[in-house]
Amino acid sequence: MLTTGQIAVGTALSEKAIRMYADRGLLRSHRDGANHRVFLEDQIDRARRIALLRMLDFSLADVGAVLDAPDPAAAFDLVWEKRRGDVARRDRASEYVRRALTAAPVLPEGLKVRPRSVLGRSVLRITGEAALPAMASVLAELSGRLFSALTNADAPLAGPIYAEFCSRATEKFAGQIRLCAPFGGAIHPPADMDITFDPAHDELSVGLDQASADDQRLVVAVHDYLSAQYEQLRAGPNREIYHPEFGTGANGHVMEIALPIRAGWRVRSEPGSPVRRPADEIPGDALRGCGIRRIRVHEDAPGAR
Repeated sequence: MLTTGQIAVGTALSEKAIRMYADRGLLRSHRDGANHRVFLEDQIDRARRIALLRMLDFSLADVGAVLDAPDPAAAFDLVWEKRRGDVARRDRASEYVRRALTAAPVLPEGLKVRPRSVLGRSVLRITGEAALPAMASVLAELSGRLFSALTNADAPLAGPIYAEFCSRATEKFAGQIRLCAPFGGAIHPPADMDITFDPAHDELSVGLDQASADDQRLVVAVHDYLSAQYEQLRAGPNREIYHPEFGTGANGHVMEIALPIRAGWRVRSEPGSPVRRPADEIPGDALRGCGIRRIRVHEDAPGAR
């Protein structure tokens, strides 16, 4: 049995959202002997699917109808066609959600997971929170404050800034954000910031061009994919890494979504090979990978300098 807090941690949703979904009957729970609300473990996957459907603006009634239907994918099609016409055939995010209802999620078309190693570095960090509609403006405001602090201290930026998402934001519920700027030199942090060390680690990363980075639904789908497929490897919160070209109209990848992973995990080089850990036993439901391997750090690797 899992508590409300454990369901929230396992899905990166707020406890308030979990309680609301349970009160509306979307999540199934009961009271234990101490009158605490508890959930079966399968409600974690159900909560993730609720969050995905809400990302597409499904009403709570439609969410319940889809998830409780004998064929959730067919029920999804009926709702989506009624609301969006033929958009479901063009929208990568909607296709991701549809697949996730009945099978293991598949990364949206045209995107690829790549492994890399990141060197340890000092970062200046500021914390904030935002729901999805305000996410872009809050990130812009936080980054402006970081850049001002670095400029005032004459401390050079030593890599792309990145955001860590400690909890999932939705249309109505704010998620906690930590925006971090790798730097060189020395700085006395302002009162609303701190300095921390980002230790050397491995990452699984998905690069996005500007059009994809501007599609909030697609961004949420990529975050969900990394969390769903590689949760057993997680070594920290999901990240968004913003390259200098972000927002300039440049071609190519301007942003990455990354999942820090534990060291020592390898797979065969072919996509779809099972994850292998050299010294330990692998769980029976070993994750399916993307050709993860330990790689040498290149000086020009984003975020690795």
